[in-house]
Amino acid sequence: MFLQIKQLSKSYGSRQVVSNVDLTMEEGEILSLLGPSGCGKTTILRMIAGLVSPESGWIEIGGRVVYDGRKEVYVEERRLGMVFQDYALWPHMTVARNIAFGLRLRHTPAQVIAKRVAELLELVNLPGMEDRYPYQLSGGQQQRVAVARALATEPRLLLLDEPLSSLDTGLREVMRTELVQLFKRLKITTINVTHDQDEAMAMSDRIMVLRDGQVQQIGTPTELYLNPCNVFVASFMGPANLLAGELVPEASGVTERSIRLKHLFAEEKVVSGLVRDEVRPRLNGRGSLLCRPDDVSLHLDTLSPGQLNLLPGKILHSSFVAGRWRTVVSIGERQTQPLLAFASSQLQAEQPVWLELPPERCQIVPE
Repeated sequence: MFLQIKQLSKSYGSRQVVSNVDLTMEEGEILSLLGPSGCGKTTILRMIAGLVSPESGWIEIGGRVVYDGRKEVYVEERRLGMVFQDYALWPHMTVARNIAFGLRLRHTPAQVIAKRVAELLELVNLPGMEDRYPYQLSGGQQQRVAVARALATEPRLLLLDEPLSSLDTGLREVMRTELVQLFKRLKITTINVTHDQDEAMAMSDRIMVLRDGQVQQIGTPTELYLNPCNVFVASFMGPANLLAGELVPEASGVTERSIRLKHLFAEEKVVSGLVRDEVRPRLNGRGSLLCRPDDVSLHLDTLSPGQLNLLPGKILHSSFVAGRWRTVVSIGERQTQPLLAFASSQLQAEQPVWLELPPERCQIVPE
């Protein structure tokens, strides 16, 4: 393993910011720390960098222990590169001098610096811009300079603290692709902090989802989206329809269960889905049925009354997004419960519909 973290913890006063985090990474892997603001992801990044001292735990990078509770290796000795959210470029320095900043601190010969700067400008697609100042660059160009500066000292590990958050949507998508291609070409191990699940899924080999300083789940983007371990991960990894209720074992077999929806309809309704073995012990009689919007079918005509997972509803809103009609439907007579689906045509508000949630495409996850 290239990076190993065990039982890493940090608190500020009475608030536990990071609690017993374990992590391993292979060399060349790209990992994203994903979660809402205040969940501890930036604190973890800064503890790895040496900018924040852990209270307990153990950190090893490239076979060298940099923190074990007794000793703590200085930041400059960890051979890390870091790109900050605001890029932190020196406004009075040219692009070339910004990139060369770390090399000059190490008293690298001028000829070596000039050669390295030229190589990095080519690498980040900024040739000929060495004499410009940060204010003369676009946001995307400034970000490339920040990455080049982080790579100048040939770090073993690259740390990114929400480097794309200040870019507009279109440029952010372009930079995701460029950065992944660059990191894979250089085979550099990278940790990216973000609260944007699209960014995490597009850039990462694996994702660690955090909540209140605790690891919820670690896995590939596909694993987290298709097989979330709980309601929080399910909702954080993309649009999710979730119906909470009491669990009822299915008579047809042990791999299926149903949920009673007691408070949504005048008459009790039951919806069914699959239960994965790894989440079954944590259900404790309650759970939520998860069905992604892409799996929901909308029907204007009533289907067979006995069909599983068929719910009546009314159209709340319909909007055209990315070539499809994004449709929000309210279900329930006693309480409005909006569900999201995609339709091939626009449907009018208050129009009655039936939502079909295929049981084989639904699963029950712990709350």
